[in-house]
Amino acid sequence: MSFATKQRLLLGLAVIMMLVPTIFYSAGLLGRAPLFEGDTRKEMTCITCDGLGRTGKEESCPSCRGRGVADFIIPGPNRPVQLVGTVKDSAGQPVKGAEVRARQAEGDQTEVLLESNQDGQFGIKLPPGAYVISVAVEGKGSVSESLLIEPQTEPIPARGAETLHKFEKEFLLAK
Repeated sequence: MSFATKQRLLLGLAVIMMLVPTIFYSAGLLGRAPLFEGDTRKEMTCITCDGLGRTGKEESCPSCRGRGVADFIIPGPNRPVQLVGTVKDSAGQPVKGAEVRARQAEGDQTEVLLESNQDGQFGIKLPPGAYVISVAVEGKGSVSESLLIEPQTEPIPARGAETLHKFEKEFLLAK
């Protein structure tokens, strides 16, 4: 097994280990959202319903369940961000099956390979840092962009499937 193959396997294992707590929590197998290094859990006035316990539709707030206070996660400097990318061709149409490569701009330059879905979208959880995202489709061109994923400070509900901040980015192919 070559050194590059071993590096890819180790990076893949690291990504899986980072995703396991989120997957188990989303599936309801864990009672609480995962905490990453530097995160803190805090009970505070619900930011989803402004402490009223109800949404605008007079339904019980999903974050605090009508209590007005709920557990929130104050993200630390290492909490990953969900990058949601959309690949589009020059006509603005989504591109299915685009090859997407993500790597850190500095340090470990091992690439993670993804593929866009039928809506031209892909997703990856990335810890804060500088990255290079390259998108290529045979016959439609390619594009590379540098992205800076900054640590997030906004509290997020500690209950529910969405326990990461989202960063949305569109990748437009030249041809």
